[in-house]
Amino acid sequence: MSEYIGNRIVPRHDGVWDSTKAYEPLIIVYEEGSGDSYISRKDVPAGTGLNQKEYWALCARFSEQVALLREETDGQVAGMQKLTTDTLNTMTQRTEAAEDLTNSNKAALEQRMENIEARQDANVSASTDSSADYAAEMVDARVDDTGRTFDSAGSNVRALGKARTFQNLAKSWGWRDNAFVNDAGAVTSSQNWSTLHMVPVTGGSILIHGALSYMSGKDTYHNIVCFDRSKNYLGGAFRAPEGNVFYDYEEFSLLEGTCFVSISTSTRNKDGFGLYLHPDLRPAEVLSNYATMWQWINGAVEITYGSSLVTVGFLQTCYVCRRPNGNDYIQTKVNPEDSAEVEFTPKGWWAVYFQDEEKEAVEGQPESFGSVHVESNTAWQRLFTKDKFVLAVFYDGLVVYVAPATNGVTVNGIDYGNPAKVAYRADSYASHLGQEIYLEYGEITLDMTARTIQVTDRILASCNTRQFYWLEEDEEPIPLLESAAAAAHNMLILGYDSGKDQINLYDNAQFKELGVNGYYIASFYQDRLWNPHMNPSLSFIYNGEKYSAGELFQSDALNGYIEKRYQRMLGSSMYLSGGSFAIDQEAGTMQVTGRILGVPENYHYVWIHEQEEAVPMADNTPLSTGGYPMRILAYNWGDKSLNLYNESGFKALGMNGYYIASWYSNKLYNAHMDPNVIVTVNGTEYKAGDLFDTASSTYVEKRYQNYVAQAISDGNDGDTLGDIVTPSHWDCMEGRQFSMFFDCLSRHEGRMNLYRVTNSKSLTRNEYCLNYTPTAEDTDFNVNVIRLDENTMEARETKPVAVRVHHPLKTKVVRNICICGDSLVDCNQVATEVYRLLAEDGDCEVNQVGTRGPSNGKHEGRGSWKWKDYLADTDYAGKTNAFWDKEKGRLDFQKYCSSNGFEGIDYFLIALGTNDVSQGSNLYRTEAQVEKFVDQAKQFVDALLDPETGYPDCKIGIGLCGPGSDYSYLVNSSMGIFRKSINTLNLAMIKAFDEGAYKPNVTCFAHGLRTDRRLAFPYTEKAMTDRFSETSRTLTNSIHPSVRGYQALGSPESKGKNKTTEIRAARKEDGRELVRRDADAKGKLLLPETEVPEPAAVEIRQEAPMQPASMEEFLKMTEELSKFN
Repeated sequence: MSEYIGNRIVPRHDGVWDSTKAYEPLIIVYEEGSGDSYISRKDVPAGTGLNQKEYWALCARFSEQVALLREETDGQVAGMQKLTTDTLNTMTQRTEAAEDLTNSNKAALEQRMENIEARQDANVSASTDSSADYAAEMVDARVDDTGRTFDSAGSNVRALGKARTFQNLAKSWGWRDNAFVNDAGAVTSSQNWSTLHMVPVTGGSILIHGALSYMSGKDTYHNIVCFDRSKNYLGGAFRAPEGNVFYDYEEFSLLEGTCFVSISTSTRNKDGFGLYLHPDLRPAEVLSNYATMWQWINGAVEITYGSSLVTVGFLQTCYVCRRPNGNDYIQTKVNPEDSAEVEFTPKGWWAVYFQDEEKEAVEGQPESFGSVHVESNTAWQRLFTKDKFVLAVFYDGLVVYVAPATNGVTVNGIDYGNPAKVAYRADSYASHLGQEIYLEYGEITLDMTARTIQVTDRILASCNTRQFYWLEEDEEPIPLLESAAAAAHNMLILGYDSGKDQINLYDNAQFKELGVNGYYIASFYQDRLWNPHMNPSLSFIYNGEKYSAGELFQSDALNGYIEKRYQRMLGSSMYLSGGSFAIDQEAGTMQVTGRILGVPENYHYVWIHEQEEAVPMADNTPLSTGGYPMRILAYNWGDKSLNLYNESGFKALGMNGYYIASWYSNKLYNAHMDPNVIVTVNGTEYKAGDLFDTASSTYVEKRYQNYVAQAISDGNDGDTLGDIVTPSHWDCMEGRQFSMFFDCLSRHEGRMNLYRVTNSKSLTRNEYCLNYTPTAEDTDFNVNVIRLDENTMEARETKPVAVRVHHPLKTKVVRNICICGDSLVDCNQVATEVYRLLAEDGDCEVNQVGTRGPSNGKHEGRGSWKWKDYLADTDYAGKTNAFWDKEKGRLDFQKYCSSNGFEGIDYFLIALGTNDVSQGSNLYRTEAQVEKFVDQAKQFVDALLDPETGYPDCKIGIGLCGPGSDYSYLVNSSMGIFRKSINTLNLAMIKAFDEGAYKPNVTCFAHGLRTDRRLAFPYTEKAMTDRFSETSRTLTNSIHPSVRGYQALGSPESKGKNKTTEIRAARKEDGRELVRRDADAKGKLLLPETEVPEPAAVEIRQEAPMQPASMEEFLKMTEELSKFN
């Protein structure tokens, strides 16, 4: 029969009509003879014909569809015929014109050749040397190395001079007279001396053409001094030995890590002085090195240029940010109205920049703070100044530099992305992942008996972070590092320490400690080299016997390292460690059939979600001889899919392309995947290992796998604190809808559909959350939250939760309330919303306690602060600790109140912890690591309840932190690790403080857990791919909610309204009742006796956790209890 789906009745299709069958109402059947379809009006007895209108109604007429299709097809055919005829006529005309032009050009060419031959004969006859052809040599001198012919030989020579002038950084940089750079890296006044200061360079050396004067002041002075990328002084590189020594393009080595140099010499030597980079180093690298330290864009820019017009567009309001001297921060707001079109002919070096300018405000127009400029320029130091922001630099039609931008800079349709973000990720992940180095040739000696290692012949090594290294010969053997893994003969990492310039064998922990200095070469186990990054012909002496390194490879197939020249072609790679996908060559389709865990080389991990339908192969072109060529199995980060590509198709993916394997003749070559991944080929299911061209997987990057496994597995934490993240109670307010989001209930990512909630009230649910709006008659009740085993679907963990219903107070009360926290409070919106709702209810007069925020939302929030910052005399992020008594060196809340005119504190709400987890080198936090944050919270609570420094009767609510959004381009897959860590802290706080566990009037409230991880955060609409105009929501901040999200932190719903998914957005503070108190005749506080009904079962599917009520409800609960005082 028909189905009831959502709020509608859906008829059921029953195939071809059978006259012998009886049919229920709303059944659709197909009549083969006419092609028409009918739907039953009511119960139809067997043998009832389709022509009986009492029972059947016609719902689709085939003949009409065919007629319409025929009419449409005839029109298309006629149009195509006309188009073909017009095209043929046009091609005929163009062909005839081309033939006429060719004949004309042929005659002109023959005439020119006769003239050239005559001139050559005349030039040769005029030569004074019968053995030399001077005229021919002069003609040849007009042609440069690119084949371009200049008007004369002199023009070519002068062009070479211009190139040499540009390469001379001294000429374009500018000298400082009457100054030199001393032995501390500072510019010091001195007559008759001049200096080139902070010239950006790259590489390990520079070339000098000119004289360097002897510096007689101190022996520690140097003519050439070096600075690192942050402009920290590294030391002197060269000191002239005497007088004025002239150096004719001599090469000088720089200190390791040099990004800037300063050169000092006598003023009389500066004219004609030349400073050059090595010919192999490109100016673009210098420019990028210099510029990216100074400025960046928060937003997106689009630049287009042609032969005479340059257009600069700001797609939305953005900010150009810079540090003109490396310290002071300046940002300028740029509006879409500041976009500009400039008439300019791109030639030579030219730049596009935004310059700060004072402008008069125009009524009705957004305020403007500057304008776009386009000009020819080669003096870089004039561009990167306090008032200028360089958007891009060009040479003729080539892009040399684009500014880093959060949403990228697009030039003539090409998105150059955000190089600053890539650099940040590289720095962030280097401590875990290390870097790669490839040994080209040389010799290593490894003696496991003597436990030493030595470079016995200089090794040339290329790597992924610089051009090359020379690993020099070691004078003496180097002892192998000791470790438990080495003693147990476990697998070790053969690595290079660029800090010590040594190679050695490391265990996993030792190699991670090298950080950015660690370069992976190979894994060493059972006398074999696994996944080696070295030339097979490299000489390797092992235990006294000489081998070619390839003889020690575990197998030829396991030499899975792709040399750099091939890596440039293939782009990044990804390892598939679980899941399933299907390849259907007959249908020409691909499909992810089971969620895949992918481990890219430049991220922690990514989930590739299963697809509902198969997608066409990106390349499905057969060979002319039959069969198909080898194709690349790759992941496209742009549309989050797997597919098969040819070489050009994969290259076109650019930064979005991740190589996984090569696919040929139903085999996987150079496979980057676990052998247990399920692969279905043409309907037959295999384990991936069965399809490898060798017996085992060829690419196992253990340092990636180990880190990801640690980050996403339960580990021991789940055994101690469990997986269900919620306090022991949820609080809700009469007339306000309470929503609990299933997605926040889980401690880990990936726990879908594994949660149930039992209850004894008529709770409703939708796809995202549980909803409940208490009435005036409702009372408290209990529920159980149950987590199911993902394999057996049996109950694995249960946590009881009391749902406490609160009603408006009958007697109006007066209370002093203080809200304290980090940036989620410092935004002002949470406190403002809490106080607004309390005023709206009219049963509580609030005295706001706080020195920050607007008059209707006072608070003590401080952006970027952590628990420890509130326990000391902190001056951080431009804010000081208002609770700190500088005279006695302690927290003193009584002094805080008396100094600021407050009568005391009745309720104190705290929202801290996010920065404790997120600030640091590692997002992954264990139970042991979060315990120190719990201890700091206890110190704060002790001071607040201490009779000498605080208020013993103050009720304290400790807010649980929100797990952030599902995804964000800012932090990407690391949000899964952050989510686990923040909930590890939440569970520890619940264990320590919930329901008066630490102090009777202290508890937790889950404001952060009530955050809808999909809709509560700011987002932008971005195109799904370059080829499709459809857009999708892309979050722009995964920690700080949107405006409505902040308001929801103060209250889940507006009174009397039923806002669902929008208000399910981020909540900053969720309040909860601390303790119910009665007062006897003497005023003594007692716990009331109340009966709570037993829970009854109702199933709720998990997507986010349920949480207690808002801050406002927390206060309501406390007020309700206080009426007994």
